[in-house]
Amino acid sequence: MPSKVLILSHPKLTNVVQQVMDSTEQLPDVTIRDVHFGHVVDYLNDHLHTIQPQMIITGGAHWTMLDKSAYQSTLPILPIPITRYDLLQAALQARQFGPRIAVIHYGEDLQRYQDVVQHLDGEYLFFAYSSKNDAAALLASLKQAGIDAIIGSGFICTLANQFEIPSVFLHSKDSIMNILEHVARLETSRTEIEQITRKWAQEFMRHPLDEYEPASYPSQHWIRQPFQQKKSKRQQAIDDFLYPLEVPTCCNEYPFLSVGVLESREGIGHLTDSLNELEADDEEDFIYSIRENRAHVLFFSKDSNQIRERLKLLKTIPDLIAGISSETSQTNNLTDHIREAQIALELARQFSSLENICLLDQNSPYHILLPLVRSEALPEINLLLPLFGHRNTAKLLEVLRLLLDHGLSVTTVANHLGVSRQTVYGHLERIEALIGLLTEPEKRFALSLELRVLDLKNAIDKIGQKLSLYLSIS
Repeated sequence: MPSKVLILSHPKLTNVVQQVMDSTEQLPDVTIRDVHFGHVVDYLNDHLHTIQPQMIITGGAHWTMLDKSAYQSTLPILPIPITRYDLLQAALQARQFGPRIAVIHYGEDLQRYQDVVQHLDGEYLFFAYSSKNDAAALLASLKQAGIDAIIGSGFICTLANQFEIPSVFLHSKDSIMNILEHVARLETSRTEIEQITRKWAQEFMRHPLDEYEPASYPSQHWIRQPFQQKKSKRQQAIDDFLYPLEVPTCCNEYPFLSVGVLESREGIGHLTDSLNELEADDEEDFIYSIRENRAHVLFFSKDSNQIRERLKLLKTIPDLIAGISSETSQTNNLTDHIREAQIALELARQFSSLENICLLDQNSPYHILLPLVRSEALPEINLLLPLFGHRNTAKLLEVLRLLLDHGLSVTTVANHLGVSRQTVYGHLERIEALIGLLTEPEKRFALSLELRVLDLKNAIDKIGQKLSLYLSIS
C-alpha cells in the first residue's frame, strides 16, 4: 500500500507538483492542500487528524514558519530544498524580462547562493521579508525602482503579479521530483519500523537493569553518578553500553528531550569541566551519568530551539566529541534515542577533524534516514562502488562529499582542504573517470544520499562491533 504524503502547498507549487506527478510513475500517494500564507500551523491543527498522512512535505514560507514555531508532530516534516540549480534555472528564465532581478525569500535572504549568479549577465538583488505587509511594501518599492523581474516562492509570485511585475517560481521540477522519488523509496520500509524497534529493545534490554537504587533529585540540575555496587562483568558491560538514566517525575513540565553521548579526548576532568560550563546556563536542565571519559546526558527544555542553541556551546570545546539525538516530546522509552545518540557519536568521530558534534535534528540529512536505520533497510551503495578498492578511496570520497556539499565549487573545496585548486581538479577528474560526470542534478542528489547512507552503515557497523564485544563478556 503506497505511503500517504501531505504536501502543504500554494497554487504555484501545486501546479509544478501536479506536472511532476503526471509525468512520473511509482510516486507516493500524495494529497496536496493549498494553504494561505501564515496559516500553516492552524491548518495542521485543524485538518491533520482527518487526512492522516505518514509524512508532510512543504517549502518556502510554510516550512520556515513551521520550523520557527512551537508546532510538534510525531510525523516527519520535510522541506522542499532550495538548490543552486533551482536558483540558476530561475535566474536564466527571469533574465528574459530584463537585467535587474530581485530574489525574495521569507525569513532570510539567499545571499549564500550569490555565487550561482555572480557570473551571469545582469544585476541580482537579494531580499528577505517577514510578513505580508513587509512583502507588499518591498515589492512596491522595487516596482518604483524599476525592477525587471522577481524570483520567489508562490506567495511572492502571486504578489508580484498584483504589482504587474514579471515573476519566476523559485522551485524547479527537478528538486520536487527528487524529494518525491526519495520519499517513495524511504517510506517503503515504514511498516517494519515498529517490529524492528521491538527487536532492538528486546536485544538491549533482555538483561534486567532494575538493580539501581531509587534516585532522588533536587528541583534543578539533577546529577546522577553510577552507584558503586558490585556487578558481574557482563552486567557492567551492558550498563556501559546503555547508560540507563531514569527521568525524574519533576521533568514532566519540560516537553522536549534530547539524548547526548559525550566523550573527551582529555579524560573525565575535561569532560566534567565541559558539563559544568553547560550547567552554568540556566535556560534548561539536564541530568547526566559519567564513566571514565564518557557521559550520557538528558537535556530538558520548554522550547525545542533552546536545546539546539545550548548545544552550540559545545562547539567551542575542541577536545569534546558529542553525538546528540533528535529532539522528542516523549520522555518515555529512551532506547531509540540512546541508540540515535550513539550513531551520532560515531558520525562525529568520522568527521571529528571538521566538526566535533553531530546533531540529528530536523535540519540534518541523516534525520530522514533514521527510520531506515531502525528498520535495517538502508539502501545499497551502487553509484559509489567504482571509487572503492583504490589506494586513495578515502580521499576521493572526502573530495566528492565536499564538492557535492559546496555546489561543485573547486575553490571552496581547495580552501577547505588547504590544497591548490589544481589538486582538487585532479581528484575531480579521477572521480569523474570512475563514476561519470557530475553535471546532472539528479545524479549529484543520489550520490550525496549514498554518501550519507555510507556514513550511517559505517557508524552502525562500529556500534554493532561494540555491542557484540559487550555482550560477549562473561
